[in-house]
Amino acid sequence: MGAAPAEAGGSRKAAVSFTGGKDSMTVLHMMLAPEVALSAVSNDAWRDDMRERLAQVAGYEVTLLVTFLPAGGKQSFKAHPLEVVQLQARALGLPHLLMEIESTPTSTFLDSYAANIRRLREEYDVTALATGDILDVCSSFMPRAAAGTGVELLRPLWGIDRAALLELVWAYDMSPLITCVNTTRFVVTAAAAPSGGAAAAPPAAGVASNVEGDAGKSEDGEVACAGGQGSAAAGDDGGGTAAGQEGEGHTGAERGAGAGDATALLLGSRLDRRLYNEVLLTAKKLYGVDEAGEWGEYHTMVTGSRLFTAPLRLSYEPRQEGDYAFLVVSEADLVQ
Repeated sequence: MGAAPAEAGGSRKAAVSFTGGKDSMTVLHMMLAPEVALSAVSNDAWRDDMRERLAQVAGYEVTLLVTFLPAGGKQSFKAHPLEVVQLQARALGLPHLLMEIESTPTSTFLDSYAANIRRLREEYDVTALATGDILDVCSSFMPRAAAGTGVELLRPLWGIDRAALLELVWAYDMSPLITCVNTTRFVVTAAAAPSGGAAAAPPAAGVASNVEGDAGKSEDGEVACAGGQGSAAAGDDGGGTAAGQEGEGHTGAERGAGAGDATALLLGSRLDRRLYNEVLLTAKKLYGVDEAGEWGEYHTMVTGSRLFTAPLRLSYEPRQEGDYAFLVVSEADLVQ
């Protein structure tokens, strides 16, 4: 789906649906610094594909970051803590809007999303909403929510090659911290690819999700690994600090995790080339997971990038709750 032409007199206003994870952050960076995206691709096929993706968002000015969250605003997501998302917006120097989602006896979560998207047009003059969605894991939730609102839905990462996506992440000098792992996805099942084939089928419906209750991961419709922090007991690991700068923090392997424990290797680690090559590609072969986490296998928060005015410093400790291991953030600030 290509972008509409810019209106006379300048670019059109766009909002980015923002969770602070690598996917929504990549879309934002593509829109703000498209020249970097082209430099990231290593072959002609990827380069042509990237030009088409950048054309989808050309002519738009990002004027707003918007985070959809449950009504009341007090609930913090396991994968994407709200206080961290707000710090990321500060580091990017962009206005950040929280939009509450709720269901009532007379309206659904879908209705609430649609009403909020309509507000973006009416109150903020936004004509397009860009999302980090890559796969349809929520029954076309966001296209349904945006339909009839007067706001165009932009999905420049849709169907992207996972290796190309991660090359984009690294080209923008992003430092994604793995904040949540679905432990049920890193087991051998009949659906797992036995020798590195395609990713396994999505998890069954009923996996914990943000708003709709759909399985898997969508940056908007929304995120498996969501909900309150809960009261699960701390894991065996002793917590850590992520400064959001290259070379800082520790990988799961450096913390002494067992070689066969994918959760220990991933949680609290940075999604860098080493982790990708040594852990995620191996997990893809063993368990049939999507190496970019697109079925909700893991989630990230970006703690630094070339567009941040300052990196983030997080203090956290690991927790386990049901099927999910996640980081509970106790302190978060910008490195001055």
